[in-house]
Amino acid sequence: MDESWLNSESEESPAKRGLSALDDREVEMIEAALAESNGMISGPYGAAAKLGIARQTLESKIRRLRIDKHGQKRPTST
Repeated sequence: MDESWLNSESEESPAKRGLSALDDREVEMIEAALAESNGMISGPYGAAAKLGIARQTLESKIRRLRIDKHGQKRPTST
């Protein structure tokens, strides 16, 4: 299994995005998994499977962290 997508790093600091460091890392991992799975959440090749979590859990995290599941990066607050 190719896990290189786990090593991506954000160019923005967590403080600029209004997130804790843990939330920021979670956003990075979810966005990378969604990109790797072409926005697919469920199924054997979906982002939830890549992250090793249930589809419902991932969808909940996507809503809570305001992640665009269609590949758009979240807007930063200025």
